[in-house]
Amino acid sequence: MSDETTPQTTESGTDWSQPQTHLETVLKAGQENRVEAGEVIATFLNSEVFFLSREKVDESSPQVQPMLLQNADNQPVVALFTHPARIPGAYIEEAPFAVRVLGASVVDHLSGAGLVLNPGHDLGFEIPAEGVAQIRRDFRPDAAAEQATDS
Repeated sequence: MSDETTPQTTESGTDWSQPQTHLETVLKAGQENRVEAGEVIATFLNSEVFFLSREKVDESSPQVQPMLLQNADNQPVVALFTHPARIPGAYIEEAPFAVRVLGASVVDHLSGAGLVLNPGHDLGFEIPAEGVAQIRRDFRPDAAAEQATDS
């Protein structure tokens, strides 16, 4: 975890229907089949994203409780956002603190829940809890070395 920021819902002169971050650009390319899913996931893992918290979070916070949503299957998912301006106002009312983290940190620490990136927006995706566990296994930095040793 690092910087905390106050979410902004709009910025004048910005076309928010278009990608605004590198992650969003790669995500859109993935949605258009111009890049592989693995590249989208790798970019997500190496990108800063934001989760919402009801309480102020800093380096000394003993435990962090990101805002959870329920997906269509009534399973818990952590809401993540590529930019504070992508956060809907209703979410800000529930959890007013946006916390900046790397996508890899979310995947490493998430257990028993999935994640949804930019919920309600076209430039987003959802990964169920099983998918998060699979990403943790497949994209672990030492996984490639272990696979090479096993061959």
